[in-house]
Amino acid sequence: MKKLASFFKAFSEEIRLRIFAMLAAAPEACVCALSKVLKTTQSKTSRHLAYMKKNGLVSSRRLGTWIYYRIERKTEEIKPALLKTIKFCLMKKRQVKKDLKKLAALSLKNGKAPDRLRQAKPYN
Repeated sequence: MKKLASFFKAFSEEIRLRIFAMLAAAPEACVCALSKVLKTTQSKTSRHLAYMKKNGLVSSRRLGTWIYYRIERKTEEIKPALLKTIKFCLMKKRQVKKDLKKLAALSLKNGKAPDRLRQAKPYN
């Protein structure tokens, strides 16, 4: 029961909801891109991502000095259904739509495929 309570606490802040929405729509994102979209410092964004990682929502990989985060796909039985419902609710929010546009623009600016966010297989 404590794990489930921690899982829900991970969604108790707006910034973590926005991070989750961006990662649910993109294959992965680096801390710097998420920070720019959220208009927060990289250290603040990293702290939120660490909390989410501790609670099994995201995983990360290091590539040189960059750390890329993505939605953790290896979860307990109940989590996939909950994550799908949370994502469904978030994708309708105006702020999330703005965030996704900004993240797509950053991806284009950084030389990544412009359609990466549109063609990404989101968390199902």
